[in-house]
Amino acid sequence: MVSLSANAHSGESLEALIGRLSAEARRLGLVPVQANVFCDPALGRRLGRAPAASNPNSALAFPMAFLGRHDTPPGCVLSARFTALPAKSGFRFVFDERGAVCGAKWETSDARYLLLGALTPPDASAPRGQQAAVMWRSLKKRLEDAGFTLGNLVRTWFYNDHILDWYDDFNRVRNAFFTEHNIFGTLVPASTGVGASNADGAALSLDALAIAPKIKNSMRIEAVTSPLQCAAYDYKSAFSRAVECAAAGGNGARHLLVSGTASIEPGGKTAHQDDLDAQIDLSLRVVEAILESRGMDWSDTSRAILYFPKVEWMNRWEARREALGLPQLPAIFAHCDICRDDLLFEIEMDARKEAVA
Repeated sequence: MVSLSANAHSGESLEALIGRLSAEARRLGLVPVQANVFCDPALGRRLGRAPAASNPNSALAFPMAFLGRHDTPPGCVLSARFTALPAKSGFRFVFDERGAVCGAKWETSDARYLLLGALTPPDASAPRGQQAAVMWRSLKKRLEDAGFTLGNLVRTWFYNDHILDWYDDFNRVRNAFFTEHNIFGTLVPASTGVGASNADGAALSLDALAIAPKIKNSMRIEAVTSPLQCAAYDYKSAFSRAVECAAAGGNGARHLLVSGTASIEPGGKTAHQDDLDAQIDLSLRVVEAILESRGMDWSDTSRAILYFPKVEWMNRWEARREALGLPQLPAIFAHCDICRDDLLFEIEMDARKEAVA
């Protein structure tokens, strides 16, 4: 699974950005299987999405979510991220009940994988909490239809329209679902939950990754705590700070999936209110501590997304990165609300560490 991402060039159109990443995938012998485009969601409504993967020449023959804060400027195009697989890897697309591609599944010698993308509730007019409950039930069914279980879920991404208006309701629905299905007794997935509208006009859009080891103990998948923060469950938000996946025996690469991370102090309260630079700095120190706890550092980063609720704040990123002595990161910008109105920045990232020979 390879992540290809790019920030838009000045004045670059949505079609040009998608075409640029599609061309890079072809050059590398990869096939995109899922994507997020951070832009004015109305652009996605106009562009549309191909209903199936039968047209290999279509840049949209896979699930692609067009995401932006409810007030992302009209016509704004910020960035895009493609998840791609080798063309000869034997992966298969997964289709929904309408015949549209909703994900892909593939396998390695150790495990089976399922990536689902751009899932939205069927009735965008339903109450938001009801839409969230439907999404969880739909996710469970899609997992089971593909031969997976909820216990195989390692990572979720929730993009909730106007998240600040109903994040408590969303968490209540998630907590109830996890309790009903004993997720708290197994692996609680890593997650991102930010505020973004989608091209379907639904209350939320969901991406998810599941991994099922082929045989017992053939793969180690475990939650990772944050040395500088409390568990998210302590303030009733049901996700792990990070999840690490690795082949058993230490013979393969280790993959670290770090959840959306913001300026939250060890007790769970927001730190550095009204101070953007300090919030960026603390968020990065928190992620750095997670990396170090797994024997990794910033150079192992394979992808990252930088969430800002104000487009004009994004220019602070480079100054803070340089001030903290961080290397250049494969990071893209996204215009999204954070899950609290006093949080000004959030970062999510993946890291990969090869096994020592």
